[in-house]
Amino acid sequence: MQATVVYFSVSGKNEQMAKALDRDLREKGHNSVLVFLKPRRLVGVIGSVLLSVFSRPLELSEDYGAVEGDLLVLVGPVWASSINPVTRAFLNQLKDLGGMRAINLVCGFSPHPNVVRQINRKLKEHHAGKIVSRPVRLRDIDSYDKMMALSDELIKEVTQTSAESNA
Repeated sequence: MQATVVYFSVSGKNEQMAKALDRDLREKGHNSVLVFLKPRRLVGVIGSVLLSVFSRPLELSEDYGAVEGDLLVLVGPVWASSINPVTRAFLNQLKDLGGMRAINLVCGFSPHPNVVRQINRKLKEHHAGKIVSRPVRLRDIDSYDKMMALSDELIKEVTQTSAESNA
């Protein structure tokens, strides 16, 4: 399986989680590409919160929308109980996924399940196949072992075939 792990991180926790998923995929024999979503310019805390609250994207440094492979892994923070502006910009750029499977991991101090649903909706609009998603509190992934356990759970669930899940 070919996976693309796309992430945005300010504090470093989402980056650690994305790298754990990338590492776990490679250890399981899959090909994986790790992609950091880089904004064209940085915006301060107040500006970022306002962009989140008003559902505005932040311009990205390049077009990341053409994702290739069998699996898209999206890891990003939640800001002001909303999709962060960088992840929103990526979702706006995203091209047709053609049934590609997806993992949607929203991490934060108090990630709201509604944010997960909003991102899932956008992934479905881009024709994602099976989507495995989780809102994850940062305190629940505060160690390498916890990150790897979550990674293992997500990868098993998304790679499980429909026949296996019906059994």
